[in-house]
Amino acid sequence: MKRLVKTVELVFFEDDANGAFGLAHKETIDKSNSSFNAFWGGMGIFHDVFEHSHEFTDKYFRGDYAMNVGGEMTAMGAIYYYIDTLGVYNRLTDNARWRGHGELMRETTLSEVHEAISSGNCSYGSILESNVPKQKPVEDGEFEYQLHEFVKKTKTYKLSEYEQEKEFGRNYKKSVTFRKVADLHRYGYRMAEKLVPHNYNNRAALANFIEFWNVFCKCNPAQEMANSFRGVTIKVYRDENGFIDWKAVLNSADRYAIKDVVLKSDRNPNHFSVEDYWILDEN
Repeated sequence: MKRLVKTVELVFFEDDANGAFGLAHKETIDKSNSSFNAFWGGMGIFHDVFEHSHEFTDKYFRGDYAMNVGGEMTAMGAIYYYIDTLGVYNRLTDNARWRGHGELMRETTLSEVHEAISSGNCSYGSILESNVPKQKPVEDGEFEYQLHEFVKKTKTYKLSEYEQEKEFGRNYKKSVTFRKVADLHRYGYRMAEKLVPHNYNNRAALANFIEFWNVFCKCNPAQEMANSFRGVTIKVYRDENGFIDWKAVLNSADRYAIKDVVLKSDRNPNHFSVEDYWILDEN
């Protein structure tokens, strides 16, 4: 018997930054004036379902603790679990695969921290916030090493020469403590580990999830989808053996014109094809 373990609501919108159509979390659009960028592709959907669905929904990522660089640090802890521990081979782009997994985890948010300190500017919070309780170290030496390197590098960043930017950067630099950095990344790692237990079937299931959405998004442009559907609801299930599968519902923008469309997964990892792994039916 399987049970529902996660529900993620994604909605279509036009990104003000570049005019592109795509998806973002319903919660970030409804509750924030600075939504995350629109995305449309397998890795983007995977990221927002399995790695970064905690904004405004997890109890530790609400209020001042939501839409902060700390939320992305948590997502980076999750991505380390998926690519290094679980071994999801297609989670990274070709350009990123040559980098070490720990370095990738560190540098993704370290660049945001660097900009905040040196340029006095950050799109997601004036300081690094964390409401995550104290987390024990992860049993992975490389993971823990990168957390120390993160804070060590932060201490070398110089402030802007302009007084207003310098004050912002100084406050941001003070906020980047090892306790915050470690707790956020470790929480993300364990969040992913709890959601998707470590076994071969789940490695294949997640790789197939990414591949399915890569093909689906390529065949169905986001702007065309947005004309018929207001968004996508993705539900993740786990059975008594710890194996996961999923279902997605394309939510109709006008039920008189078109019904909801259900996309279902097949967990069998041995015979992947788009035809095998997704079934369209009307709700």
